[in-house]
Amino acid sequence: MSLLPRTAEEFSSADYWERFFRKRGEKAFEWYGDYNSLCGALHKYIKPRDKVLVVGCGNSELSEQLYDVGYRQLTNIDISETVVSHMNQRNAEHRPDMTYQQLDATQTGFESGSFQAALDKGTLDAMASEEDGALAGRMLAEVGGVLAVGGRYVLHLYCTLSCPHSSLMHSLSHFLWHRCRSCLWEEIWGGGKSSDEGLAI
Repeated sequence: MSLLPRTAEEFSSADYWERFFRKRGEKAFEWYGDYNSLCGALHKYIKPRDKVLVVGCGNSELSEQLYDVGYRQLTNIDISETVVSHMNQRNAEHRPDMTYQQLDATQTGFESGSFQAALDKGTLDAMASEEDGALAGRMLAEVGGVLAVGGRYVLHLYCTLSCPHSSLMHSLSHFLWHRCRSCLWEEIWGGGKSSDEGLAI
């Protein structure tokens, strides 16, 4: 049974992700890399004491592995009720302090400045698949709002900064100008060796 969307725009659809995780079942799906390939950069930009928002967590094992090495203030959100229910059940006994919530990343309801870091592995790409990029813009505004002053947005995306993905680049530029004028922008993971790219913003 195919898990691929019929069109690229479906990547930004809540209904698509609900179907995806119902079909996928309990087997973890890792977009763009797993903990072993990303841990060096993650530990550099996210500290164990940080309150971390994991945006579009899916059923990735990344948060579980971070928790197991000392990151105990992880708040995971996803649009899919199915995957959130499954992940809460999977972690209830062995990781009682880790939470999974069904939330829209464009309107989370968290108070301003609630988190020291946000981690996004592919979610912005999914949002940017919408033709005009409006969802990506709203998500970036929300992430910027819930990050504390000096907070870090650790972003792993497929599209390189030089690719002609105008809506995504416009949204990122707007985010940097209005939310992060004095923050860190450093390319990580990609290094020009692949089409995947990571940013710490």
